[in-house]
Amino acid sequence: MNNGLQQRRILVAVCGSIAAYKACELVRRLRKEGADVTVALTEAATQFVGAATFAAFTTHPVLLHQFPQDPAAGVPHVDAAIDFEAVVVAPATADILGKAAHAIADDLVSTLLNIVECPVLFVPAMNFRMWRNPATQAAVARLREWGRVVLDPDEGDLATLHTGVGRFPETERILQELRTLLDIPQLYSGKRVLVTAGPTREMIDPVRYISNRSSGRMGYALAAAARDMGAAVTLVSGPVALAPEPGCKMVDVVTAEELLAALQVEAPGSDYLFMAAAVADFRPANPKTEKIRRGDNPMSLKLEPAPDVLKALSDEFQGVMVAFSLQPDYDLAAARDKLQDKKADYIVVNSFGEPGAAFEGETNHVWIVSAKGGEYEIPLATKDKVAREILKFIAAPD
Repeated sequence: MNNGLQQRRILVAVCGSIAAYKACELVRRLRKEGADVTVALTEAATQFVGAATFAAFTTHPVLLHQFPQDPAAGVPHVDAAIDFEAVVVAPATADILGKAAHAIADDLVSTLLNIVECPVLFVPAMNFRMWRNPATQAAVARLREWGRVVLDPDEGDLATLHTGVGRFPETERILQELRTLLDIPQLYSGKRVLVTAGPTREMIDPVRYISNRSSGRMGYALAAAARDMGAAVTLVSGPVALAPEPGCKMVDVVTAEELLAALQVEAPGSDYLFMAAAVADFRPANPKTEKIRRGDNPMSLKLEPAPDVLKALSDEFQGVMVAFSLQPDYDLAAARDKLQDKKADYIVVNSFGEPGAAFEGETNHVWIVSAKGGEYEIPLATKDKVAREILKFIAAPD
């Protein structure tokens, strides 16, 4: 089963609320997380946001009319409805809540809601008086009795300059509810997860540095998977060519020393630390403040050990610590020695000798070694899948 939003077929139904423009950000986030999104608009919604906007976001035609001018064979809206894995009605107006609660099907969106058998999430946004109207509340109660999920709107400033309950919820709250709706296991709900990713760079002079080939993909995949499983995630990242991970607190660092300083700030109160960053073991002992000029004579570079980040944290960190180790040919004995030296709870081992299982690629093959003695193999798979398997293993007791 796909445990993320990637490739999930989601219908976002946008209704005629002033908050309709906020559905653009929701659709953008769903697409960024890999979902296959189609948008349906009520006629009233088109008065707030045009179909061309959503078509550009999704690369799919926007569903607008129950009876299009050029009808195709069959019943297109019925065919469309059975193909979705979830429907998000955002914003959901008092009108659509009432229609859905009473099986009214007088336009495309209300008809689709009468047909779909997949999970449905309603995201109300309206004037606070409309939200507390007894008829609206009765419709919400009825939908919930039928197993539909209806979020309570946020409280705050409304378009009318009043303050009250009726505000469109934050995008991250909607996505988290959708993940739950799609049975993505919320193994880290209420937990704080700290992840490091990417390489560090140790400066030789202002334009040269020592580093490694880490792309950061494994750490970013872990952060995304932990977020999807309900965690509040902080991602401390070295220099990478990856976009910031949505829904995660991002902390950018360059050197091993900066990484250690960031973790000393972020680690207190964290429940898990996944140390996936490829931290430099050595750094120049005397970095220059000006560019070193090329000469005809050989140049020697004196190195010194860089800070041992995990070892520096191990005595004080109170949560579950997961180290990572790149070993030749999956040397689990050497990895277990490192596990004990770093005083970690687990160590994740991969090999730079196996094609597709080390730096820069989209896939990985790892072993997890536990301080309690267990060993668990995750065969070669995409880093997204490997990340989910790592998180599921760590969340389960040995």
